[in-house]
Amino acid sequence: MAIEFNGALTLADQAILSNDPLVKEITKSLHQTWNAIKDIPFFTSPSLKQVGVRYLNGNIPQPNWTGINTEPASVKGKPKSYEEAMYLVRNKITVDHVLLDQPNNIIDPVDAQIKMFLEGFAYDFNDKYINNDPTSSAIGNSADCFPGLKYRLDNFNAYDIPGEMSITSTADISTANLFATASATTGAAAANRLIADFQYVLDNMNAPDGDGIVAYMSEQAKRQVEMAIRVMGIGAGFDITQDSYDRPVEKYKNVTIRVVGRKSDGVTPVISNNQTISGITAGTASQIYFVRYGSGYVQGWQSGPFKPTYLGLSKENGIMHNVLFDWGAGLWIPHVRALGRLNVKVN
Repeated sequence: MAIEFNGALTLADQAILSNDPLVKEITKSLHQTWNAIKDIPFFTSPSLKQVGVRYLNGNIPQPNWTGINTEPASVKGKPKSYEEAMYLVRNKITVDHVLLDQPNNIIDPVDAQIKMFLEGFAYDFNDKYINNDPTSSAIGNSADCFPGLKYRLDNFNAYDIPGEMSITSTADISTANLFATASATTGAAAANRLIADFQYVLDNMNAPDGDGIVAYMSEQAKRQVEMAIRVMGIGAGFDITQDSYDRPVEKYKNVTIRVVGRKSDGVTPVISNNQTISGITAGTASQIYFVRYGSGYVQGWQSGPFKPTYLGLSKENGIMHNVLFDWGAGLWIPHVRALGRLNVKVN
């Protein structure tokens, strides 16, 4: 049975409504790490799979304009069915009871382990959300996790995504080009081209004002975008607001700008800045991913609240305290124009 996603809530929404202090604390922790998971509206359901339909432009019925006393023409739409699966995160934290009994502890050992796990989860989720290729055995990929945004857009036909949802900008927003002597392709002209292509993606997503959209980019790509705005000398549609933790949040129209951060080594960016993409000088490109959240676009479902369960002292050995993370989640993307991508030269 399909889930009714109209009541889906982000983790922040769930934390506000929940009276569970663990849910509130973990949600706060995920916000502080800029985890992409906080943007996804989740509905709670134990279903392992969801089956739905997508409406493709080639199968949309055409209205029959006619005159008086004319029989109505029969029409029939033919949607395409698709399926998404839930994937599980299962980890157990074990702490020796001797550590808990130490009179000189300055922090709770269990709490410290949970916080370290959450930091690792934040790194991994961001990487998987963007990059996971379930068909690859390379390090960082997993067949037991949902396909990432890059995989879906690279294999757009398999997900019924129009090819125009991934575009390559002709703008060169490298530092050298933005500060070069003004011409038709340098300085403010390059910055203007970038903003036009940014808008092009939004138009392709049927959201010219950016309603419900989050744009994920690397740290360097964000620095270059900010530099381009300054070179133009005007706001160019960009603005800065604050989130619930009083941190600045940049906006282009209604699009939220996010840095998706680095991998768990603390050095490698989740979105590479040295990609080789057709139409851009080899080894100089990065990508900006656009996701439209909300009912009918990008949502998710989860097996239950994302929080640890304290299992108590092990009955097998009597010395280890056990804390379990057991959480399932799946992505639900019924709309073919819910994802977009902009390839751009940043070096």
